[in-house]
Formats: sequence, C-alpha cells, structure tokens
Amino acid sequence: MFWPSYPYQQYGRNYYMGRLIGEVMPYYHDHHLMRFGRELLEYPDFLFALLNIQPGMVVADIGAGVGFNSLRLARLVGPYGRVLATDIQPQMLNQLVLSAAMAGVSHNIVPIVSSHFDANLPPNSCDFIILVDTYHECIDPPALLRGLHQALKPNGRIVLVEYRSEDSWMPSMYNDHRMSFLQAKLEFECNRFALSQVVESLPYQHVLIFNKV
Repeated sequence: MFWPSYPYQQYGRNYYMGRLIGEVMPYYHDHHLMRFGRELLEYPDFLFALLNIQPGMVVADIGAGVGFNSLRLARLVGPYGRVLATDIQPQMLNQLVLSAAMAGVSHNIVPIVSSHFDANLPPNSCDFIILVDTYHECIDPPALLRGLHQALKPNGRIVLVEYRSEDSWMPSMYNDHRMSFLQAKLEFECNRFALSQVVESLPYQHVLIFNKV
C-alpha cells in the first residue's frame, strides 16, 4: 500500500508512512521517566558502552526529558565534552537542570528547548545524536530529521532506540509507543540516513545506528 511521504491526519490522530504517531508524555508524568526499575528494562549503561561514546564528544540527547540518559552521557563525555539535551517541554528541562546540578555534571549539559519540527541544534555540531524512546512521538519526522541531518558532523552517528513492536511478550505498552525494525529503517532512509549497524542485545528495544547520506 502507498503511504504519503509527509505527515498526515486521520480520525483526529497523526500518522507518518502508515505509522500512528504516539502521544507525548506530559511533563507532570515525569516520575515515569525516572521510575524504579527502568534500568532493568533498558540497560542504559550497557547501551552506551556498546556505542563507544568517548570523552570530548558533543552528544545530542533528543527528547531528553528529565535527564535519565543525559546525566549518564555527561559523565561519559567528560569535562571537555558536551551533552546537548533537547526537549519540547521546558518543565522537563527545568527538572533536568536541577538533577544535573545535584549530580555534579551541570557544567557540560546544555538544555535546549526544541519543537516537533526542529531540535534547535547548531549545524555540523554533533559527533553523536541519540533518540531513546522519543522519536515515535514526533508529529513531523521529516522536519525533525532534516535538522538532525544538518546538525550531525560528516562522520557522526545517529542512534535510534525504540521498544520493539515485533515482540508480543514485552512489557505492557501502547502500540503507538513501539516501532518495528522495518518501519524505523524506512523512515530514516527516506530522510537521507543510511543504516550502518543494528544491535539487538537489549531485552526489549531495537538499537539502529545510522550515518549521513
């Protein structure tokens, strides 16, 4: 079946390439992002070890929320690196800034208010861009990916992490907050990214690594 290459609405919901776009988690549910046991579902330290993030890198955490991943990334890139933490809800970033100060890593985390259409990242600025459980909520993926393409350095990498829709045995989660491998690959490759690596070592999530075309 043919799907439009642009976002569209149907029955009051947003779609892209046949995929129902997920609802954004509101800031007043931020406790869910830092919930006890999330590490046992997502293994963030194992993930970042696989991705080989180095000191001094500039890393963008898209949809950073209250800092579940940004705080870990700040320690990995060290005092001479930077974490560009973006979110569309300023309330999330306010909590992230407070958490970063308490964790002693506020010196290298840069909070950035973004939108569904633009992550507000400087051109050619990022060695590494990561989207963990957030891309599925963007209502205009082509616009977002166009900006991320511009922000990524020529040899940089962009990493998509999403709960697998192929698994029927995974923890309870709405279908619009999961993605299939084929759908994710299709959407990124239609927006000038080339799949370079697939990691299926996490218990519930795809890890897809792309380079610029």
